[in-house]
Amino acid sequence: MAIVSNLSDKWVLIIDDMASMRNNLRMSLSSSGFARLHASTNIREALERMKNINYDVILCDYSLGESTDGQQFLEYLRTHDLIARNTVFIMITAEQSYAKVVAASECAPDDYLLKPFTAAQFNARLERLIERQAYLSSIDKAADRKDWAGMIAECDKLLPDKNKFYFDLCKIKGVALVRDQRYAEAEALYREIIGIRPLGWALLGLARTLAAVDRIDEALELSHEIVGEMPNFMAAYDFLGKLMHESGDKHKALDVLLKAREVAPGTMSRLREVSSIAMAVGKADIAEQVMKEMIAKHKHSPVKHPNDYAILSKALAKQNKTEEAFAALNEGKKIYGDMNDNTLFTLTESMIHFAARDNQAAQAALDRVLKSDSLANLSPDMLVFAAENSFALGHEFEATQLLRQVVQNHTGDNTARSKVHDAYMSFGKTDDEATELIESSSKEMISLNNEGVRKAQAGQLSEAIALLSEAAERLPNNLQVVGNAALIIALDLTRNGKDASKLRQCLNYRNALYKKSPKNPKIEQIDNLLNQLKST
Repeated sequence: MAIVSNLSDKWVLIIDDMASMRNNLRMSLSSSGFARLHASTNIREALERMKNINYDVILCDYSLGESTDGQQFLEYLRTHDLIARNTVFIMITAEQSYAKVVAASECAPDDYLLKPFTAAQFNARLERLIERQAYLSSIDKAADRKDWAGMIAECDKLLPDKNKFYFDLCKIKGVALVRDQRYAEAEALYREIIGIRPLGWALLGLARTLAAVDRIDEALELSHEIVGEMPNFMAAYDFLGKLMHESGDKHKALDVLLKAREVAPGTMSRLREVSSIAMAVGKADIAEQVMKEMIAKHKHSPVKHPNDYAILSKALAKQNKTEEAFAALNEGKKIYGDMNDNTLFTLTESMIHFAARDNQAAQAALDRVLKSDSLANLSPDMLVFAAENSFALGHEFEATQLLRQVVQNHTGDNTARSKVHDAYMSFGKTDDEATELIESSSKEMISLNNEGVRKAQAGQLSEAIALLSEAAERLPNNLQVVGNAALIIALDLTRNGKDASKLRQCLNYRNALYKKSPKNPKIEQIDNLLNQLKST
């Protein structure tokens, strides 16, 4: 393995429940020059190790003798950004059927090895992957920073080589172009690749690009073609289902995802989506079946989520199986009872009490959420859930205000808007009324923001600060409002002198903006104004 000289500096994690396999892998790796080797017998141990070390290579057995397999673990790691982009992940398995599993998965390992394999085979695979890791390192570092423009620039430096990594580079660049909202360039790149070879990732990338610029009909048509021509390409099913759901065709979205479930058992994220859509279309029995199977299969898995128990509880409550619903909820509480925020379980409890016709207990549970200091920071899902509970208890105005808050706090989030639309229609409203709610909420927010900016431009800084600060506290995820609040407070500080309280407020908003949008142009403007304070 002469291609890379610093193998002794690379951290390697082996995850296998069989001591003999762990020892064999250790020996192969040591003889190849690796020195920083750790081994774990299960996923829980692995996750604990990964809290302190960023591993360069992970070797994971597919069948770990517990309720989560290696493929689901990989999905969990990548979905939650628990490993760097350039971490080499190799799956090791004795199951010949894994070839079909990995072919159907968008979240695939960098490579896999079928047992039994020789040391020579293992070293050859690893050598190739380490070479690729080194070649793409500058791109991967930019990806970990979420520097999409940097990723594109690094890809452009390497693409002229047209070597064996050419399609890897094109795939990476396409994703970065979409994330950087350079849709015309992304479309051109994907069409160029498709012209060379109709690769699944390029076809799906084009469909996603078309959807991003609201060419929904074209995206739907292409997605149907991909599923028809590549019936094992599970990522295409997921995207088509998502597109149909967001387009308002939830019944067909459910059909697509159930079809996907027939082709392959499904990732945990897909099963959760199936359950959520089933609930939205009134098929609580399907949601119950899917979630019961998933929870039973992954009962002792560290990659379960408290929402799994909440969805099951809701599905049971919708069918008036309230005793079973409380049992599922209590099981979730027992597992996740040490969480700091039990909002999800509290809302679920409220809903079950309502199904059991105990409105007083339902209202008491809901009030614990609505009177919480963390209400403004709740996710769109939680706010919509709270709105549904509030409406069920007869508080339509309060429910509508919660839905307005979702729209205003998550501008540009089509998924959140779709959930608001679905929730409002579940209140017995028409499609036009749901659309009007979303549009009027957006206009109200734009008007408020513009009024704050207008006051600032007119020199009415105190009024502008009061207006935008109130909005920023209520809508901490509306980056336009948060950014303008920080900018106007910074302007006030430069004009009217230092004020410790205002400076703290400004920095709080500025840091919140930076955390969610580090390349936001307002960051530089705010910092320039604050730097003027240092020189005075």
